Amino acid sequence: MSLDLRSRAQRTLWTLAHACLILGLGVLPAAAQNITGRIDGHVSDSSGGVLPGATVTVLNEGTGFTRTVVTDENGLFTVTSLPVGAYSVTAELQGFRRQQKTGIQLGADARITTDFALGVGELTESVEVTAVAGEVVNRTSGEVSRTIDQTQIKDLAFNGRNYLELASLIPGAVATDFDPLALATSLSVTGQSINGNRGNTNNLTVDGTSNLDSGSNGSQINNVSLSFIDQVKIQTSNFSAEQGRNSGAVVNVVTRSGTNRFRGTARYDIRDEKFDEPNYFAPRDASGNRTKPPLEFRNFEGALGGPILKNKLFFFGGQQYRTINRFTNPNRVTVPTTAELNGDLSFRLRGADGIVGTADDGILRDPQTGQQFPGNVIPQSRITPDGRAFANIYRAMQGKAASFTDTPTANNATFQEYNPFEQRQDIIRIDWQATQKQRIYGRYIHDEYNLVEPFGTFSGASMPTVPTDRSRPGTSYQIGHTYVLSTNFINEAKVGASWNGQRIKPVGDFWLRDTFGFQYPELFNEPGYVAGGIPNVSLAGFAGVTGPNFALLSPTTDITFQDTITWIKGNHSVRTGVAISRNRKDQNGRGNYFGSVNFNSGGNPNSTGNSVGDMLLGNFRTYDEASADPVGFFRFTTYQGFVSDTWRVRNNLSLEVGLRYEYSTPTYTSGNNLVNFDPSRYDPNQAVIVRTNGLLVPGVGNRFNGLVMAGDGIPADQVGRVDLISGGDYDKIPFGAPRGLYEAQHLFMPRFSFAYSLNPETAIRGGVGLFYDKPEGNVVFSQLNLPPVLANTVYENFNIANPSSGAAGAVGAVGTINAIDPNMKLPYQTNYSIGVQRQFGRGYFAEATYVGNTGRSLIRQPDINRASFDALRANAALPAAERVSENFLRPYKGYSSIRMRVSDASSQYHSMQLYGAKRSGDFQFTISYTLGRVLTNASGNGDNDTVDGANDLDFFYGPATFDRRHAFINTLTYRIPWLRDRGGVLEAVLGGWEASSKYRWQSGQYLTPVGNSSIGSRRAEYVGGEVDIDGDESRWFNTSAFANPPEDRRGSATVGQIEGPAFSQMDISLRKNFRFGGRYNLTPIFDCFNLFNTVNLQNPNVNANDVAFGTITGAQPPRQFQFGVRFDF
Repeated sequence: MSLDLRSRAQRTLWTLAHACLILGLGVLPAAAQNITGRIDGHVSDSSGGVLPGATVTVLNEGTGFTRTVVTDENGLFTVTSLPVGAYSVTAELQGFRRQQKTGIQLGADARITTDFALGVGELTESVEVTAVAGEVVNRTSGEVSRTIDQTQIKDLAFNGRNYLELASLIPGAVATDFDPLALATSLSVTGQSINGNRGNTNNLTVDGTSNLDSGSNGSQINNVSLSFIDQVKIQTSNFSAEQGRNSGAVVNVVTRSGTNRFRGTARYDIRDEKFDEPNYFAPRDASGNRTKPPLEFRNFEGALGGPILKNKLFFFGGQQYRTINRFTNPNRVTVPTTAELNGDLSFRLRGADGIVGTADDGILRDPQTGQQFPGNVIPQSRITPDGRAFANIYRAMQGKAASFTDTPTANNATFQEYNPFEQRQDIIRIDWQATQKQRIYGRYIHDEYNLVEPFGTFSGASMPTVPTDRSRPGTSYQIGHTYVLSTNFINEAKVGASWNGQRIKPVGDFWLRDTFGFQYPELFNEPGYVAGGIPNVSLAGFAGVTGPNFALLSPTTDITFQDTITWIKGNHSVRTGVAISRNRKDQNGRGNYFGSVNFNSGGNPNSTGNSVGDMLLGNFRTYDEASADPVGFFRFTTYQGFVSDTWRVRNNLSLEVGLRYEYSTPTYTSGNNLVNFDPSRYDPNQAVIVRTNGLLVPGVGNRFNGLVMAGDGIPADQVGRVDLISGGDYDKIPFGAPRGLYEAQHLFMPRFSFAYSLNPETAIRGGVGLFYDKPEGNVVFSQLNLPPVLANTVYENFNIANPSSGAAGAVGAVGTINAIDPNMKLPYQTNYSIGVQRQFGRGYFAEATYVGNTGRSLIRQPDINRASFDALRANAALPAAERVSENFLRPYKGYSSIRMRVSDASSQYHSMQLYGAKRSGDFQFTISYTLGRVLTNASGNGDNDTVDGANDLDFFYGPATFDRRHAFINTLTYRIPWLRDRGGVLEAVLGGWEASSKYRWQSGQYLTPVGNSSIGSRRAEYVGGEVDIDGDESRWFNTSAFANPPEDRRGSATVGQIEGPAFSQMDISLRKNFRFGGRYNLTPIFDCFNLFNTVNLQNPNVNANDVAFGTITGAQPPRQFQFGVRFDF
């Protein structure tokens, strides 16, 4: 075959392969971000005259990759779709001296402008200019963004080695969680708020592909090792129409790739509690010293990259191993004493004289006779087998407690449990410059993640009855192909897939019924994800027991496809593309299938007058149990498209105009086994009759009035996977709701930004754009746990030995349910900014920007079935014997709380953001200050469930829980030049020292005081006076300015009336480089977190009814040390 035929055959094969990639994978999904950059410029002669036809060549200094373009009639050039890295750019034209600029650092989605003024001369003459490293003015767009570079990633001290701390080092960001080890082990992404956005509205990507678990939008698939990261690009406002999915910031991690030089690194870090200071509030030992919980942190990171074929094929790979063996924070609770668990409640019921057996003692009543148990002691013969089983749980907890006082006092048990964590991460990346026009890369990341949580994962438990092993392996794949069809037409295709196989299972045997000897029959004998578990127990006045019904199996797959075309025509650079996102999550509903039993003497005619006595006899106030643990096969698909034009109107004016479209489908289930409560389907004529005690009159009305199932029936291929309860009122629940319980929506998002250059070093930049948010899957997941998918039967005032005895007249209302407004709209916000950037000599850079946004249709979750304030108040004013159940007063009869997701909240953010940096030379720094304010009537998706009145949005308007008025952050790196290149002993001992620091100061959280009333916890009353005082942990604010809310109206305190403690912390890193063998370097590392051991107090108690009102009992971590060593070559 001739060379020409072979070349044409190769082009044909590449074209066919590319068509297959685009068309064959077009059914796949994505919300990807741009991971390449562009270089623009203008070529003129020394007098400023334009030079059309000049040849411009860009060279990647690490891989040898080149791209050549020719300037247009205005002397302008644009080179797009360039991989991140260091570049040199050469401009040449016959009759002029060639000019080359080297050391140009190009980041992900970066827009760098490089102008040339060519002098007259021979083409063989050359002028070389080395670019000064550092940030440069963006003269192409008005986006607000920052790039965290290798210097900061490599040199700053990070507690726990968690890359997400990088996202809080930029203007507009405030930290909201200060336990770095907890953030590292939880995979949480909500430890910061950026530009006044909720923590779960940010979009995290790795190499442009989603790294979010869509179930919560608050956790990541892969917690990428810092040693595997080349840079982190954080776009916070007014970015191009190419970016979407979420309304907050885009945090894009760009992984490292190989170059023509072999480079490697290995790092080992340790932390141990013996090197740390004790917490300010830590308990004291017998010697009076503050105690420190055990901690063992070990972290190894290793990476290697280099060429397989020079200038053609490159590899990068690495591994990380991390273990964190520590204990939970102390948790103090109240548990029954040993005597009480044996039936002797005499000491608990002693009177005011403190003497057992006198006339003022309380009475432990025998429900069978109505008489007092002699001596307030229940005979052993009357304690039931199940009563002993309940008592055995508490006995086991006494044995597990770190400390236990066997007297009837408050907080007599303290739990501090072993909380080990292990993680391994592997990464492999291949980059192939297949031809001059085609580049292909592939990347694989895999995490093994295991965390033992002694109180259970997502359980809310106060005692370690059900420890869990949270296993969450995560894998991410990506393949990308860039095809330069011509100098002005480029196609980029990318396919990514991520998977996490989260499994949360109980460990040990404390969660099993048989361990404690339970004998009562379960109402339903349907096993869920786990079987044979203990029930949840609510014991009035004491810590409750949590069963294992929260055990979770939720594997998630997210597949992404994106194809983007860049077309350069004159002074227009147009990018347009499509993306499809497909998500699959199979998750059990975690219904209450082991039962929940409530022992409370109030309203129970079978009560002894004491909750422990009721427990021993088995006489419950309520017992409820779900019939099953249903599984939802959750799915959603999002279709996306965009077009964006960067128009260089003149050399000093650039406009970016774009439009993004998304067809956003809500999360649904393959089997249509979602159920919703729709107020429009509630028929008052079919309402049940609720007795004054909250029980239903049997056989009257439709118990499930207003419920509706998703879709138009169970699909034929899902019949064996979905079981519905039939018979009676269950058959009255119709299909007909949208499959995702609200409608899919067409979303149009216009974007506009500009950059006007006053000179090559100064630009005025601004923009405005519309951004929608994809709600978390948790909004929908709980809709599995409703009839007819499962029955949740409630019984009142009987004995646990036979919970359903006498059931016909004792059925209560349907328990608390979640619902979704069928007319819910997707949240959106309008972003806007205006600012100026200035680049100075020697790498200095400064920026001042006003950044704001307006949020609309934000999600909240009020109880739409709460009785009116007046009705609750009137009921509470009645004598106790005349009061009715709250369920009797509710508008939707037969239900208790209906917590409906609605999208009618709003927010407003304004800020002035100042930023300065020097990113070159031995001394480098960044410094930023944000003066901002975010006001809202709902800080989270679950807000506004209160008796004060959920529909008065003005009542809830005020500072968001993540509002911090002031935020200052400074990073600094100093490579001490003294004796660095001296050689010999002097350099070995005194040379090669480096120091870095990171300092954060931000003002406190705004807190809202609450208080207790006869109808529950409500907003406190403001009685006057200054709120802020020069307080301390014993009295942070003026507590006399507040009181419990009045009974006849809402409290007058306002949202955020109390400002919590500020946060201030300095972290440092000190390093000594030992160079040997020419290219090898060994670096011992000493890191210190909270160098000055600043006591950063946590928030005060804001409950006006609490004796601890205004006090602070916790502090953020004290001074801690981390030691490490790094080897580089």
